[in-house]
Amino acid sequence: MDRPELHVQTVDWTLAKDEASVNAIADAIEGSKRQLFGGGTSISGAIDYSRILLTASPFLGIRRVIDISGDGANNRGRAVTMARDEAVHDGISINGLPILSLEPDLDRYYYDNVIGGPGAFMVPAINYDTFADAILKKLITEIAGATPNTLTEVHF
Repeated sequence: MDRPELHVQTVDWTLAKDEASVNAIADAIEGSKRQLFGGGTSISGAIDYSRILLTASPFLGIRRVIDISGDGANNRGRAVTMARDEAVHDGISINGLPILSLEPDLDRYYYDNVIGGPGAFMVPAINYDTFADAILKKLITEIAGATPNTLTEVHF
């Protein structure tokens, strides 16, 4: 595990069952402050911490998915492929939303090293301005259960 104390769960496990509960979750996320810790990017640490959170979930879901978004490659902690492979072995899928502003080839890196598991896909965002559109497309794809061709990148 790579320094789990650097991870922050913004919203506790909440059942999104209707418009009111979805809006409450959205409000909680919108009201949270982004916390930057410095010292690099640990996608492997995020995957490992997400596995802990999934284990602690009070809900039994039919799918277990970790969503990873970011603007850089894993440069801290253990190898991201090890974390990904362990999660996939546990039946968890990992989807990606790379932001290409700083590393234009980050989508290729996510495809090769981060995403994995049944139905895994990624939706790259060209920059921070297009992030909201990309996350909306990713969420709709996940909720609908449709999986786009991971070799076809949809840019916003």
